[in-house]
Amino acid sequence: MTFKTAGFKLDTHYNRVRLSKGANLKEYWSDFILCEYQTRSDVDLSAVESVQQVRAVWTGDEWELHFVCKVEIEVSEAPGEKSVGVDLGITNFAALAYEDGHSELYPLNCLKEDDYYFSKRIAECDDSNSEQATRLNQKKSARRTHYFHTLSKHIVQRCVDEGVGTIVVGDLSGIRENEENGESKDWEKHGNLDLHSWAFDRFTDLLTYKAEMEGITVEEVSEEDTSKSCSFCGRTSDTNRVERGLYVCDTCGTVANADVNGAENIRQKVPPNLASDGGDRSNGWLAQPSTFLFNKETGAFAPQEQVTS
Repeated sequence: MTFKTAGFKLDTHYNRVRLSKGANLKEYWSDFILCEYQTRSDVDLSAVESVQQVRAVWTGDEWELHFVCKVEIEVSEAPGEKSVGVDLGITNFAALAYEDGHSELYPLNCLKEDDYYFSKRIAECDDSNSEQATRLNQKKSARRTHYFHTLSKHIVQRCVDEGVGTIVVGDLSGIRENEENGESKDWEKHGNLDLHSWAFDRFTDLLTYKAEMEGITVEEVSEEDTSKSCSFCGRTSDTNRVERGLYVCDTCGTVANADVNGAENIRQKVPPNLASDGGDRSNGWLAQPSTFLFNKETGAFAPQEQVTS
């Protein structure tokens, strides 16, 4: 249960909190719960800027009170002046193109496995609104949330390691609507299902606040023509994207992973820092990204093992 600002009254002097319905929070009424709380030794609620919510959470053995607070944190200095472009997609949830000439892919394999598994389990339930179906949906949502938190944290740490000060992300706010009439776009059966669960806005929010804590700026730019243009020579053509994962420029001959090519185009939409600009670079790295897979056992991302013959 969550109690918002109007639904609780906090007394940090006596370590008590009064919980009630917001509209009924009256001094002379008694329809409330008075709780005494105890925090960790390193937590002082009287020192925080404000307590925004109080959550009563049943752990299975006892009730816990979770206080959601607004606090000021010390922001680190930017780890460097380089930039990285991030292209969000359906097959590879994120493709990263770094300024110094290397790239990374983060496939959606584990989330697609979860979607298939939970959809099958929910379909086996007698009622889609049953308690069992509700628990399955909650578990699926929790796994997705964990994935987004872990991925955003991992990418920010990679940026710290690589001396990145600016993350450039494609703005996908209008991806579901047709610009001409405002109606929903038709991405065909499987594309519509994938896009419906494509939480790009939620992920961008997580990435932004985690990056800001490390002194890294996140900028959103238009994705217009980033999938059609060659990031090496600038040629724009609908036919250059041979298939979902392959981009071949018919002018300069650049061969690239299509998502990495899009990420590099996104990165180039922010003016380069002359002190850290890579200058003339070989375009070979566009076709050879590193791949990071999510390991469900460890709950972390790790480079995909390269198989050599």
